[in-house]
Amino acid sequence: MGFWSWRAEGGEVMKPLETLRNEHGLIRQFLDNLTLAVEKLQNEEPPPREFFDLAVEFAREFADRFHHFKEEHVMFVRLAQKKSGAIDGQIEALRHQHERGRNCVAAIADALDGYAAGKPAQVSQVLENVAAYAALLRNHIHKEDHIFYPMAQEVLSAEEESQLEAEFAKAREKVGEDTFERCHKLVVDMGSMLTHL
Repeated sequence: MGFWSWRAEGGEVMKPLETLRNEHGLIRQFLDNLTLAVEKLQNEEPPPREFFDLAVEFAREFADRFHHFKEEHVMFVRLAQKKSGAIDGQIEALRHQHERGRNCVAAIADALDGYAAGKPAQVSQVLENVAAYAALLRNHIHKEDHIFYPMAQEVLSAEEESQLEAEFAKAREKVGEDTFERCHKLVVDMGSMLTHL
């Protein structure tokens, strides 16, 4: 299964926070593609509409339904009211950032017909929302990896980690065991489109 697996070296299942960090690696590659697409748009080398169709698909399928789902509906629920509620504000801030990201993706999707037709307002809408989404997610991932996940690790018991692992496995079964591989291919295909402009 390689780098993008939910299994660690040797085949054992990763711990929940390792799984989320591993998923961040794939999302960062996706964001690298988006950043390059913004540069190309600014240099009047617009990527094809198909690039942004794949971007919307990845954002909705992997970043949101696969990754953010596990955070919001599994991990955040378990962490709520830990430390006498001291981290609830951070949980809400992260949820709010997820929602802002969804709004950016919706704005990109809504503008794609006009983008493909070369309409300046929609080209601008795609550019602005892709740039905003990439910046938002980079900052969001940094906060999770360096602040929130270490704090979560401190408050989760071994039993709670095992329960999270089981719930993550159910979420993985729901979206398909091959989600990593399928979405990794989307990221690779997006990168190929940019190099062939």
